[in-house]
Amino acid sequence: MPNTEPLVSIIIPTYNRAHLIGETLDSVLAQTYLHWECIIVDDGSTDNTDAVVQTYVAKDTRFQYHHRPPEHLPGGNGARNFGFKMSRGEYVIFLDSDDLLIKETILNRIGNINFYKCDFLVNLTGSFRKNIGDSEIIWNKLFNKHSYEEHLLRFINIDIPWHTTSVTWNRKYFALNGIWNEKLIAWQDWELHCRILFLKPNITIIEDRPDHFFRISRHASIGKLIKTESYFDSVYIAVLSINQLLSDNAEVFEYVKKSYFKFICNVFIIYPLKNSFNLFPIKIALKRRFFIGCKRIVFLKYYLKGLVFKSFKIRKYILGNYYSKHLAMTQMESTYLKLTIKALNK
Repeated sequence: MPNTEPLVSIIIPTYNRAHLIGETLDSVLAQTYLHWECIIVDDGSTDNTDAVVQTYVAKDTRFQYHHRPPEHLPGGNGARNFGFKMSRGEYVIFLDSDDLLIKETILNRIGNINFYKCDFLVNLTGSFRKNIGDSEIIWNKLFNKHSYEEHLLRFINIDIPWHTTSVTWNRKYFALNGIWNEKLIAWQDWELHCRILFLKPNITIIEDRPDHFFRISRHASIGKLIKTESYFDSVYIAVLSINQLLSDNAEVFEYVKKSYFKFICNVFIIYPLKNSFNLFPIKIALKRRFFIGCKRIVFLKYYLKGLVFKSFKIRKYILGNYYSKHLAMTQMESTYLKLTIKALNK
């Protein structure tokens, strides 16, 4: 008798995660909703990922294992796009190869999708270090009644509201409007979700409790990690994509413009300077394509201030009050990775 429940595709890109991916696949195998397929796409692993994953393929035919073909660019995005191409599910979840689902994740998500009939569903993300329950940090707080402009403003404020695995996509909607940008090595999920929000999707948000968990050691604020210049180049490409959409939509830009210049200063001045890429802001200022509502001369002015303020002694003893005012003018309002599960009850 044919299964009348919708098929759910879980797509997992992986690279050298032999020591972790087994936990992730176990969490998929434990799902109480049975009509799923799990497509694992290897991005060129050099460890024994093959051997680990093949044991799951042998154990359950719902698992598929592929290697990213050369027509897709190296990186997680190419692996995700190929996995989507190979999938058949009516609904799609992108799962990272070291993160975990609770056993009712798919069952509850399909129930909500059937009830709300949305373009995509968003669920709350929890965290763990070694085992679920050993960390109270959540990805961020969700707000079901927010408009698409309010969601977009949170992304602009680097108040990233949801995680990659938070989203369950209607396949048809994602195929027409999504697809990962394979040129990006950073901020790919930020770019994808911002891009989708300009289409005014019908979003349903379930904000009560986490139904999946990210491994907390992988995540930190963009400004606190040591980055390569190619990382910041990728961020520039991601932001340009959304900048073009803002240029084409005056109403949305009007809504976010007060935060947008702060965003540009943080991403292309403050963060590069924190990571000792002191000339990167000049490289950005000399680009042919710049940012809507941002004057290059003002951008360079903030850059020069940032250079001066790199000196702790100048900040504290010479320009103390002036530095405080400058900090207030560039500070972003964000609770991304700053809240615990207890915050949900407040």
